[in-house]
Amino acid sequence: MEIPEYTFEEFTEIALTRLARENIYKPIALSIAEKVWHELDSKDIRDVIKVGRLASSSKEISFVVKMLKKSILK
Repeated sequence: MEIPEYTFEEFTEIALTRLARENIYKPIALSIAEKVWHELDSKDIRDVIKVGRLASSSKEISFVVKMLKKSILK
């Protein structure tokens, strides 16, 4: 059985819902979803949660995504 990958819209909707449970405001959650999808090139909701838990401010999102990308490339 093959399950199709999320579209960006589906991924974003799921990310916003999941990050709301982590008490992350919608604008920050949207930024996390966009950066995980486009910069980290990940469609894994778990990566969204990781970034949400590690980034304590909107300024840290890019830094956390960059560090996760480096760790993946190793």
